Amino acid sequence: MGDFYKEDNFESTIDLFNKSAVYNGEVLDYSETYSNVVDFNFGEKYFYGRVDRDFISIELNEKLVSLSQIKAAPDISNVRVLNFVADGFQELSRQFTKAAQIGKINKNDPYLTNLLAYEGYTSPDSAYSSYVTSFVESVKIKVSTDEVKFRDIHEFIYYLKNYVRAVGKTYPFTKTAFVKSRFNDYNTNGLTIEVSDLSYVDDQQKIDLFVGSPNFEYYLNACNSFGFMVDKSSPWKITLDVGSQDVIDGLMSKYGYTTLDSLLLVGYKRVHLSYYNQFKKQILNMYNEVANKAFSTYDICNGNIKNLIIKPKTYSNQQYDNLFNEDYFLKLYFMFRFIEEERVYTTADREQIITDFVNLSRVKKVNQVLSSFEKFISQPFDYRGSLSYLIEAQRLREDT
Repeated sequence: MGDFYKEDNFESTIDLFNKSAVYNGEVLDYSETYSNVVDFNFGEKYFYGRVDRDFISIELNEKLVSLSQIKAAPDISNVRVLNFVADGFQELSRQFTKAAQIGKINKNDPYLTNLLAYEGYTSPDSAYSSYVTSFVESVKIKVSTDEVKFRDIHEFIYYLKNYVRAVGKTYPFTKTAFVKSRFNDYNTNGLTIEVSDLSYVDDQQKIDLFVGSPNFEYYLNACNSFGFMVDKSSPWKITLDVGSQDVIDGLMSKYGYTTLDSLLLVGYKRVHLSYYNQFKKQILNMYNEVANKAFSTYDICNGNIKNLIIKPKTYSNQQYDNLFNEDYFLKLYFMFRFIEEERVYTTADREQIITDFVNLSRVKKVNQVLSSFEKFISQPFDYRGSLSYLIEAQRLREDT
């Protein structure tokens, strides 16, 4: 346990708070001096590479973009990022090699002499799959604790609705919400590289091996020169600034991305468009996993008690598809998304909005309706942590 900086999260809340404050104070001067030292937990930077200009969740379109493997640390293989990010990192790495050769930087730094990649792009599909596994396990535990038994999928969905109502703002259900949540590391944006294998929670190592390194300021300057932002909380995480005109002209244009919009249009896709069909199947898969055990009950007939063994009803994909129409799934998806977002509506308003969008699906394609709904619900001004949210919160405090 460190005296000044936290090394793990197994301390009292007040100690963790105070030690985090010490670390933040230590790096404050760097964040004020170097414009590329960025707090990715604050304001709109929190969503960097995970939402588009309408704050709708996005992910890499792996069918249309090229991911390149980059020089990795020993025993680490297949570290990949977008091709132009890999190009920028290779140039940055070569710069460190030259600086070490001419004695410009310390040659014995464990991470900041030879710049190597330890982590790159992580598929949001695999990240979400792991998250869903944990989510399902939590549902199982709750079902067991509540001693709930399900005869069919209707009973399960009723239970799931109430469960999502209780936890959805903190633990999102849909992939759409997961992508821009705290559970999805922004390594899924394809723009981020980690140049160490250090722990995110160990501030002592951050100070000892990065902030306190004799090469740290050279590292910040070099990253800035090549268009990389440095994460204030985890200074070994660097992210290419694709909004920089120098980056666009120097790295991205070679691959046909002449503007940020062209990258967003071709390189990324909106999550909900591919996820919605998965959402429908996800309900059935969860039912099969959670409600798969027979249970005993009894029936009283003419004063006689009859013991019964109930097996939850099973469904083929065809039976499941025939059981619920598109209106049902749209309503369920819209309901979950309302729960997951920060914007607050009355029950009557929420139900009316859902009805309006469902009615719209009868005259427009489902994908168009989903996109219109996501644009409507994803506006950032109510997001906790968004810059506009913080400004409004400060205004309200000053008015009281």
